[in-house]
Amino acid sequence: MLKLKNISKTYNSGKEQVEVVSNLSLEVRDKQFVALVGPSGCGKTTFLKIIAGLLAPTYGEVILDREKILGPGKDRGLIFQNFNLFPWLTVSKNISFGLDLQKLDSKKKEEIVNHYLRITGLKDFAEFYPKNLSGGMQQRVAIARTLANNPKIILMDEPFGSLDSQTRSQMQEFLIDLWETERKTIIFVTHNVGEAIFLADKIYVLTKRPMRIKKIFKVPFLRPRKHALKRTKDFFASESKITQELDMTNDLTKALTIFNTDI
Repeated sequence: MLKLKNISKTYNSGKEQVEVVSNLSLEVRDKQFVALVGPSGCGKTTFLKIIAGLLAPTYGEVILDREKILGPGKDRGLIFQNFNLFPWLTVSKNISFGLDLQKLDSKKKEEIVNHYLRITGLKDFAEFYPKNLSGGMQQRVAIARTLANNPKIILMDEPFGSLDSQTRSQMQEFLIDLWETERKTIIFVTHNVGEAIFLADKIYVLTKRPMRIKKIFKVPFLRPRKHALKRTKDFFASESKITQELDMTNDLTKALTIFNTDI
């Protein structure tokens, strides 16, 4: 269980202080897939970095399985929009990078790498270098590298944002199938409402900076999900409802109130 209690983050900008996140609390259950949607620049990346332990909150605390997060740890994996692969390493060496730091024996390491090569569909590309892969395949390598370290939580910051529409759709289905297999806790940041609905169990709609939770939507669609779901009337209705919420003029009273609402 991940718990964030009254998280606030303020930066000093010259003589002024800029509050990016304000008094934000939430809980994420084990194996839950949560999506965060909100305006550009509202503080979503800052929020993920706080969970990852890369930034300290100005106020509040982050607790994972009853332990307070005070810095980075292997129990949290962070995946960005850019793939952050090592261009001088092959696919298999990129995936094994974190395992090398753990000094596992070669047999165990090989088993783990082969497992993630297989489930990510990269086995035939194990000896390729990143420059020889498509964008979607490079992101698969980044995901495989993160999973290989066996984190409790995967933090994903617009991981498909740089991909073309067709590849993005393919990666969404890949990720949802992977989640069915691995059942990792995932916190997924996106600007794409349809993507959030298709992937997540719960969606947090966020306000403009300083970021607060404006509304919570529980996604009603059963798993496993396929892309045909996106063409249904119920999916369009859900997408419209959340989009309207995002487009509404930000009202302070609403921003301070959390509604647990079924779509």
